Amino acid sequence: QDTLRGSITPERVWWDLLHYNLDFKVSPSSKSIEGSNLIRYEVLSQNQLMQIDLQPPMEITSVLENNKELNYNREGNVYYIQLKKNQQIGAINEITIHFKGAPKISNNPPWDDGFTWGKDNNGTDFIATSCQGGGSSIWWPSKDHMYDEPDQGIELSITAPKHLMSVANGRLIHTKKNSNHTNTSTWKVVNPINNYGVNINIGDYVHFSEVYDGISGNLDMDYYVLRDNLEKAKKLCDAAKEAGADCAKFQSFISEKIVSAKGFAQMKLK
Repeated sequence: QDTLRGSITPERVWWDLLHYNLDFKVSPSSKSIEGSNLIRYEVLSQNQLMQIDLQPPMEITSVLENNKELNYNREGNVYYIQLKKNQQIGAINEITIHFKGAPKISNNPPWDDGFTWGKDNNGTDFIATSCQGGGSSIWWPSKDHMYDEPDQGIELSITAPKHLMSVANGRLIHTKKNSNHTNTSTWKVVNPINNYGVNINIGDYVHFSEVYDGISGNLDMDYYVLRDNLEKAKKLCDAAKEAGADCAKFQSFISEKIVSAKGFAQMKLK
């Protein structure tokens, strides 16, 4: 298993990861998640067998290519997916992986990998992920190796009980109210991102924001804090403005494009 996890295997090397579209529902009552991940990739060399990583107790329930089910088999933390479509070099293809399960629970977050299913001071659900050591495949199916990142980023659509706010990487695109007492928040990252860097935080968050006058234009400053910490957080805005100045220096020294695309977000977890 260590070799399959750490090696650039033949089932990994032939395709270049371009984009994830991760869409899932979080159920605090059962401490479980269920959803799908659409993976877009470019074919670098001909092969029909793809490696996808997902650690127990999570499981893949189906894999679709052009709306047709594919065969796959599991070897521990690894799934081998047999593709039907001829994988021509240079082609841009997609598969959709459906998955579900009750992910590993972190015993000492964030140092121990897994999900945190907790409560805030008011008894409201507080949910977070920690996966830098164990990898993204602790809770969602991915190409879980540091050598490859999604060149075009990731889009995350998180469905949770309607009284909770879902916060993730990138920018919040929209929030949809559903008829079943849930809401779905969609977040978008447009730059490459480490697989283990994809995380979610769900709770009774309050959002406030301001705009920083950056080198290449306005830079969004977004803050997500638990409701009890709102007044404390607002008092810390001066420190955040200093961080915004650091962002401006970073734009000048490294790349204006990256910071302008991501904005600046600060979050108090718990």
